[in-house]
Amino acid sequence: MKEKKVAFLVYEAMELLDMAGSQTAFYEGNQFVSGSYSLIVVGFNNEVVVSESGTQIKPDCSINSLGECHTLVIPGGKGARLDSFSEQGLQELRELIVRCERVVSICTGAFLLAKTGLPEETKIATHWAFAKDLKKQFPDLLVDDESIFIQDKKYWSSAGVTSCIDLTLRLIELDLGKVAAMHVAKHMVVYLKRSGSQQQYSEFLSLQAPKDERLVMILEWLKENLGENITVDKIAERANMSERQLYRVFIKETGITPAHYLEELRMEVASTLLVSSEKNIKAIALSVGYRSHDGFKRAFQRRYSISPLKYRQVFSSNEIH
Repeated sequence: MKEKKVAFLVYEAMELLDMAGSQTAFYEGNQFVSGSYSLIVVGFNNEVVVSESGTQIKPDCSINSLGECHTLVIPGGKGARLDSFSEQGLQELRELIVRCERVVSICTGAFLLAKTGLPEETKIATHWAFAKDLKKQFPDLLVDDESIFIQDKKYWSSAGVTSCIDLTLRLIELDLGKVAAMHVAKHMVVYLKRSGSQQQYSEFLSLQAPKDERLVMILEWLKENLGENITVDKIAERANMSERQLYRVFIKETGITPAHYLEELRMEVASTLLVSSEKNIKAIALSVGYRSHDGFKRAFQRRYSISPLKYRQVFSSNEIH
């Protein structure tokens, strides 16, 4: 695999965490698959810049001396929203963007990326608090204030500060595969999201607090009886609802269907047991409601793009190497 050069653009009053979060994730990807990425810090010139929090950063080189680059990461920060960039600097950034296969803006880095002149109706995400300003300044762009991150052709963009990690995990998954991304997520103690939507599956199964009291009861019942032969009609009967009513309540409160929720819950519990218990895989399958070992393996593979056995081998160790 050819090493990919990843450049992080620094400038005055940038947000340090935007760069550091993404940079660390790429670094961890290198630890899992050696030689995957070459990480470099670039500036509009070679001079030291001061981040929004006061940290001094010395670029490795300037934009115009970088040459070819696979991925360019533009962090956000107060400086990105200011009109302090020279036309020469913006032109050099445009030329660098042309040389890059992938361009990433983090949080309000979307403002700086937009200043370079993106194609009309390019989809771009930013922090929700600044989305209105971005729309006002660049009305030809399709500003997304809801997604964690989005992609539009070669352009990737993310919302708030820490979403840079979510976006970078997705890039690592595309470059190195699902297992590598899961490895990085584990080492950084974050969740690996399945997509760029706001919905974070691993979190909502444990943190969700439905408003409908009937659903609160049903979700508790599902957790306590996961090993039983549960079907949607049985859930509806337990909730004293018709299946249609149950469907509407689940969609409203969780955003997914009862059947989808049940499978997510089973996968969540199964993945935890694979790592934290010594039960064999067949026993785990039975404990989360799968009567067929093969059916469980197919469902797990579909959910995590990795077999239960491989998942256990990768994540059962508590050591961080």
